[in-house]
Amino acid sequence: MNRKVRVGRYTAAALIVAVGVLLILDKRWGTDYVYEMVDWWPLLLVVLGVEYILLFLVTRRRGNVDANNQGEKIKMRFRPDAKGILTSLVLTASVFIVSEQDHYMHLWNRVSLNLGAASMDYSQAAGYMEDKGTIRVPVGMDTSDLVVEGVNGDISVQRGDTEEIEVRTVVWVDQTTEVQAKAVADASFVEADGTKVIHIKTTGKTYGENEKTQPRMNITITIPDDRRFNLDIRTSNGAILLNRPEAISTILAETGNGRIRITNAVGDISGKTLNGDVVVANAIGNVDLNSNRGDMKARGVSGNVNLTTQVGSISITDSVGEITADTRNGNINVDGASLAVKAQSLNGSISIVSAKVGGDWDVYSAVGAINILIPERGDYSLSGSSSYGDLQTDLPFKVKNKTIEGQLGEGEYTVKVEGNSDLTIDRNPAVPPVGTNSLDPEDTDDNLEQMSEDGQNSQDQTSEVP
Repeated sequence: MNRKVRVGRYTAAALIVAVGVLLILDKRWGTDYVYEMVDWWPLLLVVLGVEYILLFLVTRRRGNVDANNQGEKIKMRFRPDAKGILTSLVLTASVFIVSEQDHYMHLWNRVSLNLGAASMDYSQAAGYMEDKGTIRVPVGMDTSDLVVEGVNGDISVQRGDTEEIEVRTVVWVDQTTEVQAKAVADASFVEADGTKVIHIKTTGKTYGENEKTQPRMNITITIPDDRRFNLDIRTSNGAILLNRPEAISTILAETGNGRIRITNAVGDISGKTLNGDVVVANAIGNVDLNSNRGDMKARGVSGNVNLTTQVGSISITDSVGEITADTRNGNINVDGASLAVKAQSLNGSISIVSAKVGGDWDVYSAVGAINILIPERGDYSLSGSSSYGDLQTDLPFKVKNKTIEGQLGEGEYTVKVEGNSDLTIDRNPAVPPVGTNSLDPEDTDDNLEQMSEDGQNSQDQTSEVP
């Protein structure tokens, strides 16, 4: 007598339950557990194997009992529960597509940005050089956007005393004869068109054995000092350097391979690089940038800052908005946090200095020490823990069983700190402790007036770019 045993239905049910629980946790706590299933999917095979072993042991024992009762041998035949497994996989994929579309769209953008780079060779800034001169692009009163598309070369944007957009191009051709290099440079050009939206595009003459080498075309764009344009700057290989860009609303910078540097900007900044450092200094607006491999720095940002890198350290200083810093492998340094903070490093230390807690904090380091300087004045509750490291604090918080807990004021905000290495949470010495005046008694009215004048003068001066 044969008896069929369906294998996989319990695994399918467990998968559906797990996805539901992870989705609830993501919505409740703002985590990314559903997305992490991309890395942990082999666990599904382990669960399926365990189910097979357990079913084999249970059904074998039950089959022996039934055989003794019925007086005939019962043969167990194990078959996969294809319908149950397929249903659970389709449901899981649907949940992932709906809930994690930002992640997979980001992955697709990374792939599309680098498709051309994978099949091309790029000339460096060496060998034959030719200055193509400057072209001038007229702008109208209704011109609102500037779109720049490059393939190989740095793109620099600056402001200047001009009534038109000026584009200067320098072409480099290496690893070929001078005669061929000159022919390649002569055949490479920059074109511009459009009125409301001006498009500037570089077109290089490919050369080499398989006609797959792109000449390097570095372009410098000067825009009128009295005009603002939304910027959309993209290149497959090369740096993006923006000095004093002033946008109507948005600034976008994307490069497949190269650094991004934006200074003295006005407008919300977004962008990415697959390989290169990122620097933003003195920006009025929000900043949302990521790098696949490279250090990231932001200083003097008036809005929210969101920096993400897979491999690299993150530094955020003197920024007044909400802060998000996420790196898989690198250190995080935040100086001047005043609102909400979310900092996560899977392999690196975290250092945060704050003079005021004005939002919820979520700090986590899987491998690396956490050092926090936080004000003794404030309305926040603290919950900290470390699995293996030492805990230390000079604030009136309770340290017990690898945890630090306490509350200051009414506990309006929550400071959550978790790690596996040493955790130090001390009072910020730059903030006067409780029971003292924030102003020194020697600060007379004359001194206060002088301080106000000095502050006004410092605002009138141009900040130095790091």
